[in-house]
Amino acid sequence: MAQATSYGITSVQGAREDLSNQLKRVAPEDTPMYSLLPQSAAPKAVETSWIADTLDNPSFGTPPIDGADLAFPSASYTDEIANRVRLGNLIQTFQRQSSVSPIAEAIDVSGPQTSLLAASKARVLTQLKTDIEGAIGSSNVQSAGSSTAGSKMSGLLHVTDPASTSGFFSTTAKQGFRSVSGSRHGSGTLTEGAFRTVVQSIYEAGGKAQNYRLFCGSSIMNALTGFSRATNIVGGTQANFDANIQGTTLTLSVVEIIGDYGKIVVIPDLFINRTSGSGLTALSKKSGVLIPEDDNVSLKMLQPISVQDLPDVGGGGERFLTRAILTLCVLNPRALGSIISV
Repeated sequence: MAQATSYGITSVQGAREDLSNQLKRVAPEDTPMYSLLPQSAAPKAVETSWIADTLDNPSFGTPPIDGADLAFPSASYTDEIANRVRLGNLIQTFQRQSSVSPIAEAIDVSGPQTSLLAASKARVLTQLKTDIEGAIGSSNVQSAGSSTAGSKMSGLLHVTDPASTSGFFSTTAKQGFRSVSGSRHGSGTLTEGAFRTVVQSIYEAGGKAQNYRLFCGSSIMNALTGFSRATNIVGGTQANFDANIQGTTLTLSVVEIIGDYGKIVVIPDLFINRTSGSGLTALSKKSGVLIPEDDNVSLKMLQPISVQDLPDVGGGGERFLTRAILTLCVLNPRALGSIISV
């Protein structure tokens, strides 16, 4: 007896398809630095600059003699402005554009947004934020624009490089304001002692205990969590501690560290130390930047993220561009730390 079966009925014979309006994006899209860094005054030029200054070492070995008159030769006086240095960064334009043909926009398609133009705008806005996040956490060195290339801003992995001699620190005077060598963990295993050295070096360079945010890759997150694990405690020389597990919940994640020089909030970020056009790599997983929770690091927006509809000049369909113009401001690079190895 002939029998119709479900697998025997094809689409050309009338079998319907079930395509829901659900859509799930499967790529990283969280941009914590772009979301959490404060915004300072908008730049008014292609290069935005600020003044950095330092102090002399304490001097108290030769106090003035009581009752002695002041000496007036010029050598007896100091220039208190001589140590000032002008630091700065260049603005960078972030831009994406897209278009949708007339028929593609008119027909019925699946997805939460039936308009492909609206869906394209939403997707491009997300992508532009990841572009900005990647640039903020990159090792890019600023470069001036020309007739063949746009200007590029310096990223945090460049600004926190204690050995940098270009870009942010292109002169000997500017190099005196670099992050100190101990503030970057660049080789070997990220042990608890190595991490404390980074924080200690930042404190010694800036002399200020404060709260920090550590934006870091997944390998650093795992390493920090490992600091709290009861590994080789029995018979070892480590400090003893009690584990109090209530109910059925066991917490194995470090999201906040109370250290000797302040509190550190740990925030995972998959866009640290990535090069333009590259995916997640082993290097980006083990990279991170330690940023104070004040106005030392900020974003200067010349033009916030915006969408501009473009006229359908040739009849090819709807089109638009999304653009943002901004730069990264780091008033005191010595107050920052970085990690590029676990």
